[in-house]
Order: sequence, then C-alpha cells, then structure tokens
Amino acid sequence: MSLKITLHELTPSELAALIRELVRDEFDDISNKLQRVVGEDDLVSTGTACRLLGVSNRTLKILTDRGDFTVYYHLKEKRFNRGELIDYRNRYMTPRKRG
Repeated sequence: MSLKITLHELTPSELAALIRELVRDEFDDISNKLQRVVGEDDLVSTGTACRLLGVSNRTLKILTDRGDFTVYYHLKEKRFNRGELIDYRNRYMTPRKRG
C-alpha cells in the first residue's frame, strides 16, 4: 500500500518536485548509457583521462599502476579507453547537490 501515490494528497509544488526528480534521474541514466556507447572504442590521451576522472596526473598514474585501467601506447604516448574511464568515474562518483 505504501508504494502507491495518491495525487489528491500532493500539493502542486510537491508534484512538480516529484516530476523533476523522476526526469532528472532518467536523464542521468540515459546520459550515462549514451556516454558509454559513444566512448566504447575511443582512446583518449592522459590529459583527457584526467579531465574525465577529475584527478591530477599523479593520481592517474597511481590508478594506472594499481591496474584500474588498460594502458595502450600509441606513438610513445599513453592512451586510455574512454569506456573504462567513464565506468570507473560512475562507480566512484559522489552525487552533486543540486539546488
């Protein structure tokens, strides 16, 4: 019985907040899926990997040494799979407060 929502008991602002939350959750889910599909086979540089993860070069090196990511070498430069980076970011990302 607690899983049902009775709209007669909601105020217009509560209904708007509920709809906004549902749309935001669905948008985040679709965005993550789309980023995953687009970046599946894309190899990115170290700088782009750092920006995707929001970490410094030093932290990226520690994560790479730990074996969290597959490293590819192209013309003596390290490249990373964008799909792996996005999966890692989504797994350990802390949710932002939205106001």
